[in-house]
Amino acid sequence: MPKTPAKSTEEKRSALLASAEELLTRFGARKVTVEEICRAAGVSKMTFYKHFRDKADLVRCLHDALMNRSFEVFDEIDEREIPFSEKIELMGRWKREFMTRLDAGFFRELLDIEHSLEEHKRRYVRNIARGQETGDVRLDVDPEFLWLVLETLGGMFKRDEWRTVCPDLGEAQRQLRVILWQGLLVRGRDEPALLPGEKGDTP
Repeated sequence: MPKTPAKSTEEKRSALLASAEELLTRFGARKVTVEEICRAAGVSKMTFYKHFRDKADLVRCLHDALMNRSFEVFDEIDEREIPFSEKIELMGRWKREFMTRLDAGFFRELLDIEHSLEEHKRRYVRNIARGQETGDVRLDVDPEFLWLVLETLGGMFKRDEWRTVCPDLGEAQRQLRVILWQGLLVRGRDEPALLPGEKGDTP
């Protein structure tokens, strides 16, 4: 019986990140051990420590991978030849689906990692400015002030009060999107169609 080819160094690192994403997004970093991640990835603890200093280092690397993925999705949507309001809807839907599967504790842990925050801010502010150029976003809203509001709202997720009124992070994200964008989008434009099973947004 032929032997299974040994995994390359890069394949082992990818397996560790994939296993970490599967476990940490479901249960949070505090509840998952290095041993469990290694077992799911099919590698030894010795291999783990060849790639990551500790679990916190793995979380930072996973954070960067998730951020890069979200930037890729947003860039792909941004390049489409569709109205700005449809881009915002698509971005919001993708983020809602992603956030729905995130453990709230793990999301709080990700919020404490700030080294990608400037890039996130740059892209968000640029997006708002583009919406103002196309007439979809009100000109009397300062993009930098809006970012400050979002940063402040993000602090809400470091506490647990939001969980008493929202079933998961995806629904919380949807409600924030409704609050923000129904106040930002120019009135009179056609509302985007709802996905099957989505709730109608109310003023």
